[in-house]
Amino acid sequence: MDGFDQTVNVKVIMATNRADTLDPALLRPGRLDRKIEFPLPDRRQKRLVFQVCTAKMNLSDEVDLEDYVSRPDKISAAEIAAICQEAGMHAVRKNRYVILPKDFEKGYRANVKKPDTEFEFYK
Repeated sequence: MDGFDQTVNVKVIMATNRADTLDPALLRPGRLDRKIEFPLPDRRQKRLVFQVCTAKMNLSDEVDLEDYVSRPDKISAAEIAAICQEAGMHAVRKNRYVILPKDFEKGYRANVKKPDTEFEFYK
């Protein structure tokens, strides 16, 4: 890469959610040695992320995380974390120490976009 001394061991890490928009010059052989993709989590992985994110939360017995795991929406681990955080914040705003199913539903609706949503960059 331009601007770096050849004797220094430099590692460059790049990340994108839009690989389709990368300049082809970046993708030429010899530029990037490895391409690592992180696909969206499957059901087992979703379940684990929900369990980790809610481990220290005071969930009502009525909260069924399996309901959210089994939904067909394609959601990332970051979106799952945001759902859990929003559910907790909704309960706090209502001055409750217990997180109810309606809190999770609110968090889910706030963080999961419907597939028919058209984004500006697709036009």
